[in-house]
Amino acid sequence: MKTKLLKKILLLSIALIMIIGLVGCGQKTPVENPVIEDNTPVTEEETPSVIEEKVIRMDLSDVGYPSVYTVSKKGQGYVALQFIFDTLIWKDSTGEVPYLAERYEVSEDNKTYTFYLRKGVKFTDGEEFNAEDVKFTFDYTKDHPYHYASTSMVKETRIVDDYTVEVELSDVYVPFISDVAGCLPILPEHIWKDVTEPETFTAPEAVIATGPFKLESYDSAAGVYVYTKNENYFYGDVAVDKLIISDLDDAREAFVAGDLDVSATMGYNKATSFKNDDKYKVLEGPGLWVSRLYFNFNEPAFNSKEVRQAIHHALNLDEIVEKVKGGAAIPGSAGHIQPDTPWYNPSVQQYPYDVEKAKELLIEAGAVDSNNDGVMEYEGKEMKFEALFGEKDVQYAELVANYLKEIGIILEVKTSDDNTVKTLIGEGNFSIAVNGHGSFGGDPILLGRFASDSDGAPQVTAQGGKVWHNEEYNKIFAQSAMELNKEKRKELVNKLQEIIAEELPTITMFYNLNATVYNPTVYDGYYYTPDGIGVAIPFPYNKLCFVE
Repeated sequence: MKTKLLKKILLLSIALIMIIGLVGCGQKTPVENPVIEDNTPVTEEETPSVIEEKVIRMDLSDVGYPSVYTVSKKGQGYVALQFIFDTLIWKDSTGEVPYLAERYEVSEDNKTYTFYLRKGVKFTDGEEFNAEDVKFTFDYTKDHPYHYASTSMVKETRIVDDYTVEVELSDVYVPFISDVAGCLPILPEHIWKDVTEPETFTAPEAVIATGPFKLESYDSAAGVYVYTKNENYFYGDVAVDKLIISDLDDAREAFVAGDLDVSATMGYNKATSFKNDDKYKVLEGPGLWVSRLYFNFNEPAFNSKEVRQAIHHALNLDEIVEKVKGGAAIPGSAGHIQPDTPWYNPSVQQYPYDVEKAKELLIEAGAVDSNNDGVMEYEGKEMKFEALFGEKDVQYAELVANYLKEIGIILEVKTSDDNTVKTLIGEGNFSIAVNGHGSFGGDPILLGRFASDSDGAPQVTAQGGKVWHNEEYNKIFAQSAMELNKEKRKELVNKLQEIIAEELPTITMFYNLNATVYNPTVYDGYYYTPDGIGVAIPFPYNKLCFVE
């Protein structure tokens, strides 16, 4: 078990420290009242003490090598990355803060952003950070698109001087600061300029950046990361010396055993079970994680809106929340946007659990059961589909399969690890899939995941294969990305939710409730970032938690 492996790693580290201590001290030859030049006696109390390292043991999924193009595309991948790489703008516990850029200005036409960069910042290999690196990053990510922060809307990046950069957009793009400047990791030009295949770049230089931590080691077999503090961090003193981050089979067991100091992955119910224990603190955060049902529109049946609506009516979301999440989730809105966000439209069409209505919609779509075997046919083909689920979602899969069987749709459930499921969805190698992701708060630019031409929208959850296409949606989405008036933009976003709710390009199953438990005697600085880390990732491991 990974918990036991983590114990071994920690015990070996402690043993090594003890050995170094013994070697450094050695066996002393007795000396009576030793003196130094000023004849002041040296007493035993004045012997310098060894400063103990501040180490925090945390949990996180194994997300691969934590460099910009090799780390996993799921939200936890960005969490692992942000310890190492910095952006022009960032968010702390209160919201947006200047970061590598100490300030910025916006032109009257809202198309040009001028960033004034901090001086004296260095990459962890000692090289100076300056405007060349910023221009290089914007240019490089246009040629090599980065899934968390698209730079496709950038027309040109110009260097004004060593510490001033202008970024001109092709058109107005309202969330440029939050979703691009605040999410795009700045690359050191002197390292990346000769990298032609970034997706395979895993050399040690691939993790040289300006961030508060440096990667000491990554054990891919064990899913264990060790980060050490950047002693020369520009933003402040890093309060901890080392982070040991592990992918654990049972985070609660590890936490109870004292092998974790903080856990953000054990789940809401398990984390909140520690509320009455004075030794620990529980932190509750926003539900910015969503579970979705994906349709591959290469399947003819799924091109029928009525079939998709029938499937939604057949799903008992309230029961799924109770049985799968133990009540620790909010049933999904058909309009996709989370109900606790200011962009939510409460008036969209919903699909209450109704088996008879689901059957009526299938018949309306042209489906029939010609041989009365209980399996519906669509355009002469039985409605039997392979359904892809995560390997930990067996009960979830059984429930969904049973619901759809009631209306004559048969699912053959296939399970795999989460990274594989996400890869297959991204490649379009599925018929139906159920998977979850963060990146669900913040700016509604994330609705671009349903636009055929979502210029600028982060592609962290994009699916491959044939996707849903709706010209009206595309047009309104494009308008919403350029609308500076917030009230008018809200009207456009409301309309987008109405289209999603009627057309159902996806079915939003539920939004997770979020909680973290930690030992405050080890560290007590955690918080959930407003609108999430980077592109709305709901984790309490913001790097600025550890910077004083």
